[in-house]
Amino acid sequence: MSSVALSDIRAQRAEVEARLAYAHARDAEGKVLAWWRLHLARQARLAALGADGSARLPALPDPPPGALSRWQAIALRMRLMRLDSARPAGRVMRQLG
Repeated sequence: MSSVALSDIRAQRAEVEARLAYAHARDAEGKVLAWWRLHLARQARLAALGADGSARLPALPDPPPGALSRWQAIALRMRLMRLDSARPAGRVMRQLG
């Protein structure tokens, strides 16, 4: 019997669905929201996998223009923030619900 838990499969499915939504987003705002959904799904999946499983995952696409707030962009550039641990800005979080 495999050691893959149901929660791991659900986390993978959520990430795949978010990646598809990102790939098929048509406008800039839709792309931003889809990227954040993908980013949050990846964070949840990494939490489920742990350190050993996360090394096998491919990198996520770079955030589209407008996905990061000005503060986030500056903090990322100055290495005060890591993208893999970033949270959506307030305006995006409200749209994500």
